[in-house]
Amino acid sequence: MGLFSKKASGTRAGLFVYGGVMQYVEISEAGRGVYRVEQCVDAPYDLGEVGGELFSTQKKIEENLKALKKAVGKRWASKVYAGIQSKDVLLRTFELPQMSIDDVKDAFKYEFDKFFPIPVDDSVYDVNFIDRPRRDDAAPGGGVVDCIAAAVRSSTVENLMMAAQRVDIKIGGIEPSPVAMLRCLMGPSMPQGFNVYALAGVVSSIIVATYRDNGIVYRNTTQSFATEDASGRTIENFTRDLQATVNFASTQMRGFSAEKVYIGGYGANQGEAISASVSEAVTCPVAIVNPWKIWNIANSPAQQYGWEVALGLALRPAVEVR
Repeated sequence: MGLFSKKASGTRAGLFVYGGVMQYVEISEAGRGVYRVEQCVDAPYDLGEVGGELFSTQKKIEENLKALKKAVGKRWASKVYAGIQSKDVLLRTFELPQMSIDDVKDAFKYEFDKFFPIPVDDSVYDVNFIDRPRRDDAAPGGGVVDCIAAAVRSSTVENLMMAAQRVDIKIGGIEPSPVAMLRCLMGPSMPQGFNVYALAGVVSSIIVATYRDNGIVYRNTTQSFATEDASGRTIENFTRDLQATVNFASTQMRGFSAEKVYIGGYGANQGEAISASVSEAVTCPVAIVNPWKIWNIANSPAQQYGWEVALGLALRPAVEVR
């Protein structure tokens, strides 16, 4: 199953499991570019033994999804798009000689072990083109194509798919959580130039440097905003990680200079403090993103921040996306 390009239309939902939490967001399109939340539910996810993995067994996933169905209290959406948390999916950007996307996907399995530490035969992966500025030393005449690849262990996807089928969930696609997060925070209009998008998460945080709507540098950090840190150390560490990502992006993208930093996630509840800290570390404006407002979504939950991945999954467009 591809990890990037699928189609969605009508009423659809995003399902995201991370740490000990399940999130389910179902939306309908009330009109062109106008949405309404039909369900917005979170429920605990029983990991079993201490240190247990989310999708280690089909039985464990099925038991948890049955509990979630009771919390939802109705039938699932006709299509549900599931997210894989960033610690379980790997994203890499790279160059290949000029060729079609079909040829890229065929050729990539022979390049797989250069980018990912898991055997290709034990993985599910997808590859797509991205758009990014050419480097000064790039081959003239368009001799290369820029690509992004995502890979996850086969057992993770297989266990999730089988458990979902057992509880009557029709999985329409599976997507890495950083990709869904980007869609959510970018909003319905394609951004221009270079930017940075950061999810100040409950369990961990995600920072992505972008060119237009393409993620180029992805970073998953250990900073957790599960509780408000009176000392401000979490915000300080988050800021340091973001600054390091910006510095690294400048070595990876020709002319990289972020025009704006966008912050979402549960940590955005500390809006003024986190915005002030990041503003001291970067030279561009910093904005806290409320995705329910930028996507024009009615009936949003009282807790505005922390749903970004599940909402981004539900917002997969009706046309193919990168």
